[in-house]
Amino acid sequence: MDKENRIILVVIAALVVGVFAGVSLTQKTSQETREVSSDIKTLETAVKAIGVSINNVDSSIKTVKTSLEESNRASFRRDMQENGRRMLSLDYAGKFAKWDTAKIEIDELDKTLQDAAILDSQRAPTIQDFRNTYIPKLKDAASKKDARNFESVWTETYNACIGCHKGTGSPPSAIETLREISSEVEQLSG
Repeated sequence: MDKENRIILVVIAALVVGVFAGVSLTQKTSQETREVSSDIKTLETAVKAIGVSINNVDSSIKTVKTSLEESNRASFRRDMQENGRRMLSLDYAGKFAKWDTAKIEIDELDKTLQDAAILDSQRAPTIQDFRNTYIPKLKDAASKKDARNFESVWTETYNACIGCHKGTGSPPSAIETLREISSEVEQLSG
């Protein structure tokens, strides 16, 4: 074999080895590409599942918020009804000169108003203004033990209640209940 044939044979052998190596490398690369593609699909599925989970959590949060808001509204209504009852008791206490009872009712009214302000942040400033204005007046009137003065302060406080209810668009039944309270007290004391 001459030198030229040997070179051709070596080149052919190198080509064959190169082709086999290329085919092998292509197969290996193709397998790795399939594995990466599979991993990407798995990752996409996981990301979609996370998205669904996030949506479920968001939905749960909205449900909890709605439930809390409804609970706060119900508690606020109860507090305001309690305030109406306390106003009635306070009027009785003043009309019948039960000053210790009046002082207790004023403190309880103040606490219930404070609770109501916590439950309804939109009405909190108005409730706080009411507390700052009328609770001290009621306390002062009760401490003076003067039924006429107390009745005057109570009536002013009551009218402020009515005004607030009208101003905030409270249901007519709330305003009517306050009017009934006032009427009942007048009949009993009259």
